[in-house]
Amino acid sequence: MAPLVETKLSGDDIRVALIIERGKVRPVWFDRIGGGSRERIVIREICYHWTHREGSVTFLNFAVWDGSNSYRLSLNTGDFSWEWGTAEERPPRTGRGGACT
Repeated sequence: MAPLVETKLSGDDIRVALIIERGKVRPVWFDRIGGGSRERIVIREICYHWTHREGSVTFLNFAVWDGSNSYRLSLNTGDFSWEWGTAEERPPRTGRGGACT
């Protein structure tokens, strides 16, 4: 079985730099803002992207990698707010006991 990816959402705010080119949106970096400090995370690769809807609002989602950590960024196109979190791989549940049950 393939590993599952779990996103741990963060309560910190982010500021995202986007490139919009030929109708496509691409995040380039994001600043993590929390606790009075700011950390810039440069996106080295967009692993995949998808959209989903919640009611009338469309969300643009990006799974990104900075060279050492994986993140998920989600843009609410209704109010242009961001939700984000770190993505962690974990082994699939087997139902036979162990750390993941």
